[in-house]
Amino acid sequence: MTLIEMINNYRATTAAMAYIVGFILNNRVYRIVLPEMLDEMFGLDRESTSHGGHAKIKLRLTNAIKCQLIEMGAQDIGTPAEILNGRKNKGEAFEKYETERAGQVWTKDRIPYYVDGDLTVDGVKYQIKFEGASFTNEKVIAAAMEWKMRGE
Repeated sequence: MTLIEMINNYRATTAAMAYIVGFILNNRVYRIVLPEMLDEMFGLDRESTSHGGHAKIKLRLTNAIKCQLIEMGAQDIGTPAEILNGRKNKGEAFEKYETERAGQVWTKDRIPYYVDGDLTVDGVKYQIKFEGASFTNEKVIAAAMEWKMRGE
C-alpha cells in the first residue's frame, strides 16, 4: 500500500471524530484539537522485522508544521517535565494528561483505532496522538476494513 492509500483507508475506518495532537517546540508542550489530521502530518515508515516489517503511518511534525499548528491555535500547556512527567512513552503520558484534563480516569488499553477513540467527551470520540506516534500499519488497516465490511 502507498502512503496515500494507507491514509485514505485509515480515514475510512477510524472511529475518531476529531484528534488531539501534542508536540514539543522550544521546550514547551503544545496541544491542538483538529477535526481531521492534515495530510502533511502523515509519514510512511516500516516496523522492525521482529514486529512483522509492515509499512506503517506515523505522525511526522516538522518545525514548520508545528509553527503552522501554533498559528492555527495550538495551546502552550507547559514544559515536557510538567506534562509528560518523565515517562518514557510520551504518547501514553500525553494521553493520560488529556484524559485527566477531561475529568476522566485514564487506563492503558489496546482498543483498536477502528473500534473506539482514545477519549470520548460529550459524545465526540477523540484519537490522541503525540509527535512521533504511530497511527497504524497495513496489516491492521486490512483488519479494520474487513471489520467494517462485516458491519461490526
